[in-house]
Amino acid sequence: MTEQAQATLRKKGNWAATIILAGAAVLVLVIAYFALAAILPVWWANVIRDQVRGNLGAGILLGMFYGFTFTLVPVMVAWQATRKAVRWPWKLALLLVAVALATPNLLTAAIMISNSTAAHNGQRILGTEATWFPLWTQLSAVAAVVVFAAGTLLWANWRQRGRKVKAFKKADAERSRAAASAATEATAGKPAGTSIDAGTSAASADRANGR
Repeated sequence: MTEQAQATLRKKGNWAATIILAGAAVLVLVIAYFALAAILPVWWANVIRDQVRGNLGAGILLGMFYGFTFTLVPVMVAWQATRKAVRWPWKLALLLVAVALATPNLLTAAIMISNSTAAHNGQRILGTEATWFPLWTQLSAVAAVVVFAAGTLLWANWRQRGRKVKAFKKADAERSRAAASAATEATAGKPAGTSIDAGTSAASADRANGR
């Protein structure tokens, strides 16, 4: 068997191994998804129930905390991925970190939106043990987005104003330098050596008088 044929067989073997590994990874991800979808909604609802303990005020405050904090922080982290100085591998890492930080709110949203059996069980737990938690989580999440948008606009306006002030100062400094240069040139252009000419004239007059 020639070396070329052996290389071809090796390539086919590598492709087959890659396809098998990729298929196994996809299968594991699918199984993990369905397992987590069946477990996480009820688990998260029980976590919130244990924290609220049937107290309406605690449900409101806890919902405000989770909704605002775990929306504002992930959005701020994800926003860093829009910077030109950040390269693509780091952009992806920032997005993954943002999703991880938003997990509490994503779990709450999954419970309230999903139609699965686990989601319905989570809805019943929250509806009886933490009645106001989902609503105030949603309201606080919206408030966090509004605060982030307003802060971003203010920051952009402040930076634009800073650039304008810097440009104005630069132009003023250039005008000052130009004025100083013009004054220097004007001073240098005046008739020089007036006293020397006077002294030369006096010497000539003395010589003419025989002194």
